[in-house]
Amino acid sequence: MESKFSANLRILRKRNKLTLEALGKILDVSKSALSDYENGHTFPSLDVCDAICNYFGINLDNLQKLDFAVTSAEELQQNLLIQSSSVQRESPSDFSDRNKQLEFHNKLLHQQIEGLEVQLQLLKQLLDSKSSVITSLQIQIKLLEEKIRG
Repeated sequence: MESKFSANLRILRKRNKLTLEALGKILDVSKSALSDYENGHTFPSLDVCDAICNYFGINLDNLQKLDFAVTSAEELQQNLLIQSSSVQRESPSDFSDRNKQLEFHNKLLHQQIEGLEVQLQLLKQLLDSKSSVITSLQIQIKLLEEKIRG
């Protein structure tokens, strides 16, 4: 399942009318780090994830799996209330369990690998495009040289 973490973090920040700088101060992370999280370039540590979840009153599972773009703030809040009451009955949704930490870290690494694969594909396309431009320029140079000689 594709993680929606990056997009959901941006949506939560914007719905709460926070700038990257303001949220960064709240979470004690840099503006550029938050930007990287929102753009899927890097992923936060477990401590930062915990701080994000605590600040917005959401559990990490929802932050990764729900699509906040199609969920209104009211629906999201109702969903969170329902889920938080069932989570409290079961067990706390924190990172004290080492297996949960490792599972989450594994998910983040997989998402990072997917992001790197996409970046690699884009770089290959860019390289192909640049190669085509170079070939075209070489042809134009030959034509101009022929025109000058003849």
